[in-house]
Order: sequence, then structure tokens, then C-alpha cells
Amino acid sequence: MKKSIKIFSLLILGLAISSCDSDFLDKQPSSQLSSEGFWTTEQDAQLALTGVYSNLQSNLIAIKGERAWPPSIKPNWDALTDDAYQTFNYGFREIIDGTFSPTTGGNNGAILQLYRICYKGIQTCNFFLANIDQVENVETSKLNQWKAEASFIRAFFYYYLATTYGDVPLRLESTTLDNQELPKSTAEEVFAQIEADLIFAASNLPEAPYTNGRVVKGSANALLARTYLYQNKYGQAAAAAKEVMDEGNFQLADDYSSLFVDSGQAGNPEIIFSTIYTNAPGEVQPWGTEVMLGFWGTLKPTEQFVDSFEAIDGLPIDESPEYDPENPLENRDPRLTQIVQEGEWNPEIEQKTLSGYGLLKWTTPETRASLVQNSTEATDYVHIRYADVLLMYAEGKIEDGDIDSSVLDAINQVRARAYGVAVSDTDNYPEITTTSANELREIVRNERRYELSFEGLRYFDLKRWGIAEEVLNGFYDPQVASNRVFLPKHYKWPLPQSAIDKNNALDQNPDY
Repeated sequence: MKKSIKIFSLLILGLAISSCDSDFLDKQPSSQLSSEGFWTTEQDAQLALTGVYSNLQSNLIAIKGERAWPPSIKPNWDALTDDAYQTFNYGFREIIDGTFSPTTGGNNGAILQLYRICYKGIQTCNFFLANIDQVENVETSKLNQWKAEASFIRAFFYYYLATTYGDVPLRLESTTLDNQELPKSTAEEVFAQIEADLIFAASNLPEAPYTNGRVVKGSANALLARTYLYQNKYGQAAAAAKEVMDEGNFQLADDYSSLFVDSGQAGNPEIIFSTIYTNAPGEVQPWGTEVMLGFWGTLKPTEQFVDSFEAIDGLPIDESPEYDPENPLENRDPRLTQIVQEGEWNPEIEQKTLSGYGLLKWTTPETRASLVQNSTEATDYVHIRYADVLLMYAEGKIEDGDIDSSVLDAINQVRARAYGVAVSDTDNYPEITTTSANELREIVRNERRYELSFEGLRYFDLKRWGIAEEVLNGFYDPQVASNRVFLPKHYKWPLPQSAIDKNNALDQNPDY
């Protein structure tokens, strides 16, 4: 049964900053936070830790668990890629067309929203870590586990900052009037802190399955693998992923689609870290994924995304005799028809597809059959799952020049699950057998595109591979009937102008 992560009104002595209209960015003097009489009992600690986790219920990271505008769900990140286009502008439009600046979108733009959300979460983690030692009569191991959970979440928020903005202020203690002005640290320094937090977390979290929204050792090692990959530390990435694989606490789910609907997520052995929701007041998603994708039509697959999927013989569609252009979704990788369909399943959808394809992923068959909006949606947003770990392991080994049978096995496990067969049943799925590094590099990149589509990861993959400019610049966007713009400077976003205005020690990123 899901553990409810509730957003308490006090949110632990003012740890959370209120609405999206707040001017909180990367500073919040702790003189405004009163802790007198708190931090005494284990119950206090658990309540405070709940406040730390509650920051995961935010736009762009997942979605805010209450009515807030604009409602920007995590899959919207794929609108920045060649896989999708966005119909409404929920903070990304100017990023897509390359016209964004430090002031783009104001309070509602992704430039400011993400920065604010991450530093709000970081401030909460720092405040927790600064005060948790006050709790009395607690075993050291339990105290370290709580610190590990807060350290993990701090690393998670810093990962978004480092991979999006690059150089950012590295704040590791609660903000006070004396330390609120802080210059940028280099991205390398931020990544080093992310690594340190995750290594500490992995050493102090329980080696157990992920069951109730509380992170475990596998969560830390999986995020560590992702962090290493972004920095091209391939051998270390493979080693961290292997730690997760060797634990034995995670495995691929039998049903791919179960990962993206509420009914299939509780206890799912593939999920390693997610933002948890229930249908409790304050958590129900009135503008959740089903409503936004299936009824508003905010995100659509591109034709190029659909065409990229192989035929069932493992060949591209322009080479395969299995491909029928009159029935383009037949005899294709089975994941394709679990992600998209021709046309729209909802005839009353507000924004109809311009590519010819609509989205199925993140909606239930029941909703598609009834055409009734689910007003109590409680679908979790999955951040890391075991299929991703397998592919990170394979990529790390390939790029490290350490190709062996375990690389092929990791890739083939993901491919075999797509076809609903065992990895050993090579007659019934297109097994990967090549040991060519160049061929395997392309295979893994395509596999990530198919397997992890509309999960908010491809934008970051394209950037870390260094091919975002090649893939995205000039890519046609049917929504605005023009080509997209991605220039070298766009690998890093500008810092929000309002953050610079509030912090005299903060310099803008180059080229903005």
C-alpha cells in the first residue's frame, strides 16, 4: 500500500516556501524558521523527513500535488527533444525555439521554476541535516539513515541544477543573513558534491526493495550511475549500476505498461525511485498526466519518433520486409503500440495530433475506454527504474572499452521484456549479438529512446552525448510550423535574472 507523503501546512517549521508566487530562490534566512521545541523525538524527525520528501511533489520534477498554474508534468521535458512536441506553452516554448533569456516566462517559465524548485528542496534538506542531530535517544544507524535520505534528495535536486544550468551556487548549509549571497561553483564542484552525497547515502541506506517512497541503497547507486554517466565517467557508472544489479532487489516488471499507471506501481520490482502520490487531499492530481495528455492533449509524439522504432526483425523500417507503410504500427517493436496509437483515443481531446499519432503512455485502459477524466489520479512519477540501470551499465561498459557478454545480456534483457519473452528465448525477439563498440553505442542510444520515452530523460541524454545541436537544431516542430533552434550555448540555461538580482555575488552564465 502506498505511503502517503503529505504536504503539511507547517511543513516542518517553515521549511517549505509557499506558492509559485514566492520570491524565494536560493536564499531564505533561517531567522524566519523557528525550531524551538522541535527536533526532540523520533516523531519530530519523521515529520521533518516527510517535509523533505514533499518537495518531490513539484512541477517539472513530477507535478504539484495541488492546483497550481502552470501545471508542468515531468514528461513535458520530452517536448524539448525530437520525440515530442508541446501544444500549450507550459514554460518550454522559448527554450524550444531558442529565444529564451534570463527573464523568459517570468514566474511561470521553466527557467525560473526549476531553479526555485530545486533550491527550495535543497534548503529543506540543508535545514534537516543541520538539526537532525538534536533528536535524542536515537541509534546512530537510524540517524545516519535519515541523513542519507536527505543527502540523496539534495543530490537529486543538485543533479537537475548541474545538468541544466551548469555552474550554480553550491549551498550546503541553511541560509542565514550572513551567508545568503553566494557565488557560483563550477559544475565539476557541484557534481563532486552530488557524488559525495550519494556515496554517503549508499553506505547508510538499507539494502532492500523500494516499496514505500523512502529511498534505499539501490536508489542511491542508480542515481550515482546516472551522475557518473553525465560526466563521462564510464567505468564508475558501470560499477555503480552493477552494484544495483548485484543486490538482487530489483528486476524488470513483466508488464511494461504497468510502470506508468497507478494500479501497477505499488510494489513494482522495477521502480527504484519515484515521486509518490495518493488520492488524499492535497495530493490528488486534478491536472495530472491523464488529464493533461489524454484530455487536453498537451504533448504529442512526433512522426520521426514513431518511424525510429525497428520492425520485429530488428531492422529499421526502410530496410525491413516486415514493415507495411499502410499499417505502420504493425510488426514493430511491441513497445511502440504501448506508447502511441494512430490518431487519438479521445475523440473530444482539446488539442488533436498534428503528427498523426496520439499518446497512450501514462493513461489507463479504463480511462481510454470510459473517456471519463479521473479526478482522483494518484499515479507516481518514476525517476529511476531497473531497465534504465541495465542500459546505463551497458553504456558504461561500452564507452569504457570493456565489452563482454554481460553488456549484451543487459541490453537483451530490456529487449526481451518488450517482446514478453525470456532473454534466452532468442527465436522470439531480435537479440543483439554484435560486439562492435560503434554499433553497440548506437543500439544503446536507440534502446534508451524507445524504452524511456516520455519519462523526461532524452533531453539530458542528448546533451550528455554532445549531439543535442546535431539532433535538435533545425528539427521541424509541427505545432509552430517552424524549425527548432539549439545552439552551442543552449547546453546550459541562463540563471534566472531574479536570482542574480537577489544575490550580488552571482554572475550570469556566458552568452546570456
